Amino acid sequence: MRWIISLIFMIWPQLLAAGEVTLAVASNFIETAEEIAGEFESETGHEVILVHGSSGQIFAQISNGAPFDIFLSADAERPARAVEDGLAVEAKTYALGRLALISRGPFDPELAQDTFAGETVALADPTVAPYGLAATQAMEKLELDTATFQPVLVANVGQVATVFATGNANLAFVSEAQVKKISPPFALALTGFFAPIMQDAALLNRGAENQAAQQMWAFLFSEKARRIIASHNYDLR
Repeated sequence: MRWIISLIFMIWPQLLAAGEVTLAVASNFIETAEEIAGEFESETGHEVILVHGSSGQIFAQISNGAPFDIFLSADAERPARAVEDGLAVEAKTYALGRLALISRGPFDPELAQDTFAGETVALADPTVAPYGLAATQAMEKLELDTATFQPVLVANVGQVATVFATGNANLAFVSEAQVKKISPPFALALTGFFAPIMQDAALLNRGAENQAAQQMWAFLFSEKARRIIASHNYDLR
């Protein structure tokens, strides 16, 4: 009984200090964010709530007053805008994204037009999703004519993976971080076919006043979090 009472006194301060932090995460990063959040919760006792979607959708929600503490975008533009618009106090790069092309058959970049001809190709909407914009850049680099195949636009790169996995596309532009989970028959890293995908985070105004969010912000850029990010096929600055 004595050791039980001692244990209670040891953990009681941590229980009293436990807080809650809400992370709004770009869809490409959700699995990595889940692992980071799990490590953070184990170390601090705080609870992490994750919501995800396209970077454009999340930014629109933040602009309309959504109760988020930290925004993990798939681009640098929207976190910077959040700071400029007075919605956030700081923005910082947490990862560099990689784009990959997955397919059900072999793919040769030199024969891209033949490979794409008549096929259904899934990609994220480039107007709201940075990985969709990177996909359009890659298609231009490959000199593809969109009139020769059927593009399927979805809201975010997470949905792209679902479209491919359910057999509704024969090719898809995804984040390299998704390739291992999807396990496609063929995958090609598209390094050099798109502009660098700078993924920035923003500490939102609500988070700046939340002790748990402040600790999460510091943890996000710790060596432990950086190792997790790198293990999910992201580059680091």
